[in-house]
Order: sequence, then C-alpha cells, then structure tokens
Amino acid sequence: MPNPPATAAQPRRSALLRLGALCGLAGLSGLASSGEVLAAVAAARSGAAYQPALLTRDELQLTGVLAELIIPRTDTPGALEVGAHQVIDHLLKVCSLEAEQARFKAGLARIEAAAQAQGGRRFGALPAARQVALLQAMDRGRAPFDADGQAFFRQLKGYVAFAYYTSEAGATRELAYLPIPGGFQGNYKLTRSTRNWAI
Repeated sequence: MPNPPATAAQPRRSALLRLGALCGLAGLSGLASSGEVLAAVAAARSGAAYQPALLTRDELQLTGVLAELIIPRTDTPGALEVGAHQVIDHLLKVCSLEAEQARFKAGLARIEAAAQAQGGRRFGALPAARQVALLQAMDRGRAPFDADGQAFFRQLKGYVAFAYYTSEAGATRELAYLPIPGGFQGNYKLTRSTRNWAI
C-alpha cells in the first residue's frame, strides 16, 4: 500500500502531536518527573543494540508495526525508523505502574487475537489494508473490539506521538526547527506544505 503524500499526513501528524501532549501520556505524569521521562527516552535511544525492557520480542515487533501504521514514512522518517517502539517499551518499564503495563500488553494481545480470528495469521503478516481496517475498528470501538480496545488504541497513539516528536527526525524534519529563533515576523505566509513548529 503506497504511503500517503506528505500534505495528507500533515493534519494527522499535527493532531497526533496535540493528542500526545494533552492526554496520551497522562498515565506518566503522576509517576515520573519530566527529567525522568527524558532520561528514559535517552536510554532507549542510546544507539546500542536494543534489548526489550518490558515487552517480549514479539510484542516489541508488533508495537513497531503499529507505530509505523500510525505515523508512516512519507518524505520524513516514520515512527518505526526513529525507534518509537523502543522508546514506548522503555517508558512503560520505567514510568508506568504494573496495572498500566498489564493493560498495554493485554491491548497488544487483543490485536493479535483479532488478527488470528479474522485472517488466520499474526497481525504483522496480514495485508496492509486488513491491518488498517482492524485498527480503524479498534479506534472506533467496533467489533471485534470494544471500549477497552478503543482506550488502548488511543493510549498507543499518544505514546507513538510522544516517541516520534521527541526524536531528532520528528523534532527537526517533520516539524520546522530553528535552533536560534529570529525576531517577530508579522504576516507570515503559510502554504499547505508549511510545517508546524517544534517546541
């Protein structure tokens, strides 16, 4: 399935960024300071061969597939390429309570069970169109999923947005970035391809 053009991905990525900032990581706020969260992100991106911290290898691989479907590669790297799944795994291990960790794993298991029931294969082996259809059903809380599945998918999108936009590519290639911002520019001309700004 071809990737959507960059202009089509812009509003979706903007919405995901806001979702992650506003509510996607609400579960982390009471457990870790911003410094601890940033330290966890840095550890997951250390460059060494990544060893899963909480998820099994199969769960980590599935999280990577899901992350790439949420933020695919366009003219900028996708979530899988920036290691969003590794950051999510590390954040869950370091910054989440056991109950939240269990809910996340149960959400992944729910996706795999639905894929097996409808396609006889693991989610990662399904055709791209079937993967998208299952995630759309989950996002809407429709069969074979329910409200718990919908809540998990919304949480996952928040994690993916946070992991993506704290990566170098997300902050400097997907978003516009000025290391030393200039002065005020009134009447700034915007086009359909103007990128949002990193914060």
